[in-house]
Amino acid sequence: MNTAPTAPGASFTEGAVEADGFTIRFFEAGEGDPLVVLHGAGGPRFSVALDILAERHRVILIEMPGWGEQSNDRHTSFAEMAMTIDQATRALGLSRYHLLGTSLGGAVATYVALDFPERLVSLLLDAPATFRVGATLPSPDLPLDELRRMFRCHPEREPVWQPPDPATMAPTRPLVRRLYDTTPEYDERIVARLAECHVRTLVIFGDKDGVFPPDNGRTYRRSMPNCQYVLIHQAAHDIQGDRPEAFAELVSDFLSRGLEFLLPEESTRINA
Repeated sequence: MNTAPTAPGASFTEGAVEADGFTIRFFEAGEGDPLVVLHGAGGPRFSVALDILAERHRVILIEMPGWGEQSNDRHTSFAEMAMTIDQATRALGLSRYHLLGTSLGGAVATYVALDFPERLVSLLLDAPATFRVGATLPSPDLPLDELRRMFRCHPEREPVWQPPDPATMAPTRPLVRRLYDTTPEYDERIVARLAECHVRTLVIFGDKDGVFPPDNGRTYRRSMPNCQYVLIHQAAHDIQGDRPEAFAELVSDFLSRGLEFLLPEESTRINA
């Protein structure tokens, strides 16, 4: 008998914590070492990659305040959002944890590492928005085909790529604009702070990223003492959609190997 494939995120359960004046939703699955996940500008999104990671880890996908049904007129910077996330993880009872940030969530995760490094076991950044030299930020005015190419090399793969819902994105657009507008596309002050950040870090980009050029990831590699930088082949901005198995394998390997996860000093591996 044929059965329909299980939708990504089916094993996740929803909860909420009170932190920094917000009711913050989260979605959790799996057991083991906690891996906190921060979403991109489109809001929390389940993926096959997160399902695979939840087979080995306690994955906690946090909905940052301003997405979902809760408005957020307060935050004006990634650093302020990072402070709220720190309070949320404390409310969740986490003493130390792995942190994975995607796109905009990667910029927030970077500030968590800079401001609360003692809380992190490791930092994983999936096409982070911290450095945006040469970026093409998504806009509802862009043609659909162009948006699709920015996000996916393989838009037909499950889950099939869908354009952002304008009705869903409209309430969050002012918050996204505030967060980006307060951070230069390349901030020397952040580069200097990264040089003092010793959190074990993995930066991942798709080699066909159409939002943030992958070379922005090299800034982390040059600046941070314990940073590895990896390109995943045949992946655009939505790496988890294009190459979920490769993404999950890379993240799992990094989490399990600890300090033994090493790449050549001057080269970048391309995941085939």
